[in-house]
Amino acid sequence: MNEPYALGSMNAGDGAHLLALTRSVGWHFSAKQPDLYLRTGLVVGHRDGEKWISCAGFYAYGQALASIGHLIVDPAYQGQGLGKRLMLHCLAEAAKTGSAVTLVSTKSGFPLYTSLGFQTVGYAHRFLYDVPAEGLRHERSSSAEGDLVPLNEAVLPEVIELDQTAAGVRRERVLRSINEHKISGWAVRDSSGAMQGYGFARAKDDILVVGPLVSSDADMAVRLLKVLIAGWQGRIQLDVPGVQVSFQDRLRGLDFRETSVSPQMLLGASSLPGRRELLFALADPAFG
Repeated sequence: MNEPYALGSMNAGDGAHLLALTRSVGWHFSAKQPDLYLRTGLVVGHRDGEKWISCAGFYAYGQALASIGHLIVDPAYQGQGLGKRLMLHCLAEAAKTGSAVTLVSTKSGFPLYTSLGFQTVGYAHRFLYDVPAEGLRHERSSSAEGDLVPLNEAVLPEVIELDQTAAGVRRERVLRSINEHKISGWAVRDSSGAMQGYGFARAKDDILVVGPLVSSDADMAVRLLKVLIAGWQGRIQLDVPGVQVSFQDRLRGLDFRETSVSPQMLLGASSLPGRRELLFALADPAFG
């Protein structure tokens, strides 16, 4: 049976097409955001002639884990099974290495993912904050905080190693892409010089997105958050894993608002790898 629409891979020059797809379903992507995805993994989709009518991102982390993100079908082409075909294509890619697959589900995508065998293993809690003129409200933090250092190319290899401990997989390509798009990045060393935490922040138009944020404890995570957002005028967004209950409470105490809760799903394994208690904010829902 011939497919009515061609399936292919987007390239670095297709950012405008990816942006148009996100806007067709009402998602808020900045003009620069597609570049982050297109340069980090495989973005596939269907075309009707020269028009891209669907897309999905596939991000592989060695042979242990892959993530799927921004599965979108143009509303004019929905109901034809294009989303399922994209998912099956991505799952076939994962099967080549036998890797488990994770994703953060939207409400509309949840029935499809469960039908394909994905199980809910956690939740991502989205928090937003509108920065007032006087800045983030002060909160006392621990005195044993470690030394903050700017996150630059010299520090990045240590950050990649710490992230691997937290995520359980090596996400070097993701971190290097986020580093290129960052507004700010900071790391924390302890008294012996060992890396204990790090965080990135990048702009999505007038929203500052914080993540990933990795830390040895909630005190340090709050301190990193404050330095990452210092001087920003606008909204702040971060996606916090459900296991970080104490950190979520700290955010509410700083007047952050929880705006949504999304299932984090997994296929091919019973739990996500790594020391997830060290991960306080996701890099991006697409990256797992």
